[in-house]
Amino acid sequence: MKYLFCLFEVAASGNIHEYDDRIKRVSAMRIVTGEEMASVEAITMNKIGLPGVVLMENAGREIARKLIEQYGHKRYLILIGAGNNGGDGFVVARMLREQGIQVITCIVAEEHQYTGDAKLHKRIYEQSGYRWKYWHDLEPDWMEILCHIDVIVDAMLGTGVRGALKDPYPEIIEKVNQSQRDIVSIDLPSGVPADESEFDYEPIQADQTYCLQLMKLSYFLEATKPFYGKTDVLPIGVPPATFKHLEKQRCIWGEEEVFNSWLKPSSFAHKGKNGRVGIIAGHQDMPGAASLVTSAAVQSGAGLTTVAAVTSVKSLVSSHVKEAMFATFTEREGHLEPTEEELLQFYENKDVLTIGPGIGRGDSIKKIVAHAIEYFEGTLLLDADALHCINECLSLIRERSAPLIITPHPGEMSMLTNVDTGQIKKRRFEIAEAFARENGIYVVLKGPHTIVAMPNGFITVNMSGNEGLAKGGTGDVLTGIITALAARQTTQVALSTSVYLHGYAADLFKKDSWSADNITPSYLIEKLPEAFKVFTTK
Repeated sequence: MKYLFCLFEVAASGNIHEYDDRIKRVSAMRIVTGEEMASVEAITMNKIGLPGVVLMENAGREIARKLIEQYGHKRYLILIGAGNNGGDGFVVARMLREQGIQVITCIVAEEHQYTGDAKLHKRIYEQSGYRWKYWHDLEPDWMEILCHIDVIVDAMLGTGVRGALKDPYPEIIEKVNQSQRDIVSIDLPSGVPADESEFDYEPIQADQTYCLQLMKLSYFLEATKPFYGKTDVLPIGVPPATFKHLEKQRCIWGEEEVFNSWLKPSSFAHKGKNGRVGIIAGHQDMPGAASLVTSAAVQSGAGLTTVAAVTSVKSLVSSHVKEAMFATFTEREGHLEPTEEELLQFYENKDVLTIGPGIGRGDSIKKIVAHAIEYFEGTLLLDADALHCINECLSLIRERSAPLIITPHPGEMSMLTNVDTGQIKKRRFEIAEAFARENGIYVVLKGPHTIVAMPNGFITVNMSGNEGLAKGGTGDVLTGIITALAARQTTQVALSTSVYLHGYAADLFKKDSWSADNITPSYLIEKLPEAFKVFTTK
């Protein structure tokens, strides 16, 4: 069955929980904070009736299975905290020992601190005939113990960590990180917050993290992702129905979502049905941007592509993109200064209008952007230089009914929000969602794991791409892909899928053993036909 993702494609003022009757199942992996995961588990236990002790058993069983699959019958040290993460640790230790695997089980908290489901699994471990040691008894022999273990399993702190770490956790974490042993964390590395909270201490530096049921938001942040190491998501038996209540809906957008959401064109389609797009781009000093965005739009399937640019740029674009058509605007001193009649004529029959790549800045550009916001009735995409006009046009933007898309990188988002770039990177989910909601627009906040925030608050997170995209001009390629796809897919699908294809094209170069240094925007466009095969290879 193909899964339709149009349930998230509701109006900016709509309810994100208005599920389409056609939806049979949503396969996209959710992304949650610690509080959200706790609420999911609470509903699972209190409303659905699946006990927490069963979820803990499921988690430990899956982790033990994965450890044996990945590391085999090696020697394990399991460090167990007092919370649910520690309860998982007791199950893991029991499962490994039942397989005859050598395990040292070490509890970090005092015995009386174990409560609830974790206490029950501690007792089951003990009743099964297995023993544990206190950290303070084991610590004096730490160097000797390292000689007898291969893998350290971190089951100390879970998603509920808040504030500074209490003793003895900082000391333990330092020793574990210096151990030169494989470190595996359960759910997330101890000390790493599950959300966008800041911290000023050393967390566990895991080689591998087994995330339980859902990915945690901090995995997608620049400051915290490195601590996770490699990741696998393991099911623990939480029913998908429990996700519906979440106020904030965030989903991973990967190959499965791309394939299952794609609306294939009719065999009877003509060029008009594949999208009529307009691009206003290119200053005399920045002609390459116009060429890249136009070429990417054509290569991504736009049916009819018309470009408005200064004369010197049009000649360059026409030599590179034979399929493009051109409109003539009034210009002065290397800048476009179109009349209202020229703009209105350019808007005619266009499904998508893109403004910004290499267009330059100045009063004439501000007038173009403001006019398009007010009068263009199709999907409007503002990128690059056009982003610098947004703050002066917010009142017009909020009155606009047709989709408006912006594609800032963190520096441009900082300019739009007056928030420091460092904070943009640390709070990218919060800031992108707020800006999208407040202004009724779509925000594509670029970077590793580019996020797409919808006017209704729904967010998708991209899973493709690599460091080869960190070059000038790759953003213009993304804008071109979006321009083409937004003309023939729903807006959310067009944006999330464009971002994925953009990164996937770069990943194909790495798969072909290219160095990231050699991936250029022009090569990226040439790779798009191969990237688009994702729609036909399932």
